[in-house]
Amino acid sequence: MSAQTRHVGIVESNLSGSGFEGLRVARQLGCRVTFFSSGIDRYLSVPGGARYLDDYVDEIEYCQTNEFAPLLERAREVHRRRPFSAFFSMAEYEILIAARTAAELGVPTADPESVRIARNKVYMRRRCAQLGVPMPAFRTVDGAEAAAEAAREVGLPCVVKPADETSSADVRRCTTVEEVVDHVAAIRAKRLNVRGQLRYHEVLVEECVLGYEVSVEVLADGDLLHVLGVTDKSVGGNNRFVELGHVFPSLLPEHVRAACSHVAVDALRAVGFDLGLAHVEMKYSADGPRLIEINPRPAGDKITELIDRALDTSCIELVVRQYLGERLNGDVPTTPVRGAAIRFLTADPGRVVSVSGTEVAAGLPGVCEAVVSVAPGDVVNPLHRNEDRVGHALAVAEDAYVAARTAEVAVNQMSVVTYLDPTSAPLYSE
Repeated sequence: MSAQTRHVGIVESNLSGSGFEGLRVARQLGCRVTFFSSGIDRYLSVPGGARYLDDYVDEIEYCQTNEFAPLLERAREVHRRRPFSAFFSMAEYEILIAARTAAELGVPTADPESVRIARNKVYMRRRCAQLGVPMPAFRTVDGAEAAAEAAREVGLPCVVKPADETSSADVRRCTTVEEVVDHVAAIRAKRLNVRGQLRYHEVLVEECVLGYEVSVEVLADGDLLHVLGVTDKSVGGNNRFVELGHVFPSLLPEHVRAACSHVAVDALRAVGFDLGLAHVEMKYSADGPRLIEINPRPAGDKITELIDRALDTSCIELVVRQYLGERLNGDVPTTPVRGAAIRFLTADPGRVVSVSGTEVAAGLPGVCEAVVSVAPGDVVNPLHRNEDRVGHALAVAEDAYVAARTAEVAVNQMSVVTYLDPTSAPLYSE
């Protein structure tokens, strides 16, 4: 690489596609890639993770990445040796720290304050409520007495969730006041999130909106907000909200998609999000769309891959080019040329005995991926969050409906058989 090669710093990655894709795209655009991580073991455990690091990363800087000060210090050291053209993260828990660091380094980034508000569901709710964005009724609580009062005010059933987790972690539908009080206590008992960061002290108690769930994928380019499309989402998990499938573009009527897109744009303007791809989740109820949450980063769960296949583009490339300082000038594809869908595989909790059907699923016309993520001897946890799923099938077809049915057929060919000895100690904990 020449001395003039653009230098990109990337902080950590999610494990479901878009983060790894950011590494690949940066290299494809001719950039030198420095990966900042507190440790790479979790990436090496993901199928293909080692290859991404080997093929698309020039150097790894090991440092504490879950706090701003140590990351900024190390980034400045590297920046002095080889200045960054871009510095970012597509990982949920590091996106705010990366944005703050990029701002300090003077390279393009989303407004860190907008990311801070969007990333914390309490801050987001308060800001959007002030500006009239339609949302569920909500209360914020920090103890048992307030939790009980909130449950009575919001009404049952209601949803209890932490302010700053992801992947449906600790999000629960509660049907009694006692369940609300107990779940608030359980959330507050966990001082740290899965990345070792201090959790925000307030817990959300929200109206349980009855409606179908969608997400709106929006690319912000300064004052311009481009809606790439709406994704249909299937959720389940026995009072949890585990994502079981996605279809892009949405099969819902045009007026429903338009209403959801309008609310998503209003929500992003409310928090001030101005650069990159946002994943805005909502439910469409009898009263219309209601904002559930704003994720100020590209969607996980391979939704970005569904978008790319449907729109015949690379949305992560668009984002990386933005971080490198390019303006897109309206050159953003939004017209689907085909449909794409993913369905996730689940299994009963216990120890895996056998895995079968992946070759049959992969051989179906239109199936692009058929993957099981566990092997005999592994433990399957109860279905409480997205990480408790055990595989997926991804399909592409001439339209979204056929893609969805193809992915459904494929995942039904795959099987993970488990055994749970009722006389032994639990293999898992909640």
